[in-house]
Amino acid sequence: MTTETQHFPEKLTPLHAKIVIEAGEPLGPTADIFVHEKARTIPQFNEPINCKASGVDAEGKKIAISTVGRWLFGVPGFQGHTRIVPENNTVTIYYPERSPQIVHDLLNEIKQTIEGSNN
Repeated sequence: MTTETQHFPEKLTPLHAKIVIEAGEPLGPTADIFVHEKARTIPQFNEPINCKASGVDAEGKKIAISTVGRWLFGVPGFQGHTRIVPENNTVTIYYPERSPQIVHDLLNEIKQTIEGSNN
C-alpha cells in the first residue's frame, strides 16, 4: 500500500490490457459478482484515492470514487474501468493499460486469490 493518496483520472480508456483468470468452473453471468466479491477481500481494493468522478445512489446522493476498488469496478452512476468476460472456466478482465500501478497490483492479487482457491 502507498503512504500518500494517489490522484486517479476520472476516465481512462481504452480497455486494452487484460488479465486471464482460471476460475475452476464456468461462472457465466455471475462472473462480475464473483470477481468483485473476491476483490473486496484484498487490501488494495480499499486503498484511498483522489478522483473527481462520482456516482449517485437511489436517492440522488453523490457516491465518491474514493478507493481503488470503486474506481476500477464502479458504483451506481459510475461504470468503473473494467469489462469482465467469462468464457468456459476462465474470466478475462479488460482494463486500461495506463492504470496506476496499484490497479495492476490489485488485479494480480485478484488472480492469485481466485486461482489459489481452486487448489
